[in-house]
Amino acid sequence: MASHSISKRTAYLSTGGLGLLLSAGYLAMATQLPLGEMDAPGAGLFPVLVGAVMLFASVSTVWEGWKAAPAEGIEMPVGQDRARLFKLIVLLAVYFITMPWLGYSLSSWAFAMLLMRLLSTLSWIRCSAYAALITGVIYFCFIYLLKVPMPTFALTF
Repeated sequence: MASHSISKRTAYLSTGGLGLLLSAGYLAMATQLPLGEMDAPGAGLFPVLVGAVMLFASVSTVWEGWKAAPAEGIEMPVGQDRARLFKLIVLLAVYFITMPWLGYSLSSWAFAMLLMRLLSTLSWIRCSAYAALITGVIYFCFIYLLKVPMPTFALTF
């Protein structure tokens, strides 16, 4: 099987640059949520922390790319691995696009189920059960305990 590689420098700079854009947008949206007080953190505290960590990681990635020798290469996946990678990217895009209409619970359950099915040999029933469990735990932690507002089912025609 033939392999394909790209420059490590290009890969790191591109990934870091995309991460910078995404983290800036994420932080901009996170600052719209209330941060709360020291003794009672608000719904925006965790997203701001995540955005800051994402921003730091992106800057670090750009720095690594800047220091990398242009001759170094990174092998790209080929064959079935490439197909799985593209399916994952499409699945993530569909998840983020459908969440505002299907809500957190339904879109997250479907995403987790399809992701497990894509990356494992588990049966559809097991994937569905595990996805429900994962979605429920995340719902309890973020929506119930931390009061993070998430989209709800709002499909209109």
